[in-house]
Formats: sequence, structure tokens, C-alpha cells
Amino acid sequence: MITTSELVKTLYLGDRACKRVTIDGWHKRLTIEVDKISRIRNPSGQWDFYSDEDIIDGLIVFEGLSSFEFAPQGFVPSDWIEFVRIDEICEKSPVKPHFRATLSLGAVDEQGNAKELTLTVCATSLHLEDQTRPGVKITE
Repeated sequence: MITTSELVKTLYLGDRACKRVTIDGWHKRLTIEVDKISRIRNPSGQWDFYSDEDIIDGLIVFEGLSSFEFAPQGFVPSDWIEFVRIDEICEKSPVKPHFRATLSLGAVDEQGNAKELTLTVCATSLHLEDQTRPGVKITE
């Protein structure tokens, strides 16, 4: 099992777009749909256009959600997505989050004006999902 930070390092999201953010309060999940998620498998840490594991309309899923925040408020994410930082914040516990993820998301309006949003998510786990294989958690 790899850590959240290690999983994030295997994601290539350059030139990709955030299509949807869904918050499920009953199940304590926040899901981000990305037009395509690629994986970085080269030991150098470079993407190198590897596409064998691409996930079209892939999901980045945060579970055990305890909080999230968009800043600034009032804008709708609709463009770029990038992980900025993962901070481990406590020991694993069923009631406390154990990491804080900070993401940069783009919001572009009808006139083409772009605004950077910061999404901060506190949760207990992170995985990927391929919508063609419902219920399968991709964790490595």
C-alpha cells in the first residue's frame, strides 16, 4: 500500500481539465472528475507521454471527508487541475482526517477570463476510479 503523497506523485494532470466536483455529505466523499488522468510510471518521475493506464473521465476520490474549502469563493472550476501539496496531519483514525490536500483549479468564464481557485480538502483516504469499472478503487 502506498501513501497518499506517493499516489499523487504517480498522477499526470498537465494540460487536463476539471470537469466536475461532487460533494456527497452522507458518504463523506468529494469527487473530482478529470477529462483524462494519466499515470507517471517512469522512475525518473517524468510522464514521458505514457498512456497505457489513461483513465478517460477519471475520478479523483477523497473519502472520510471532514472539510473542504474553495478560495476565492464564487467561481466554478472548469479548467486546469494540479495537486500543489499533500500534508500529513495526524495519525490514521476513523474519526480524524490524516491528510490535507491542496489543489489548484482553473475557472474560466464565457469571455475566456481565467481565475485560479485553491481547493483544500481534509480526508482520510484518496483513490482513483475509472467510470467504466464502477466500484473499483485504484490505489497504486
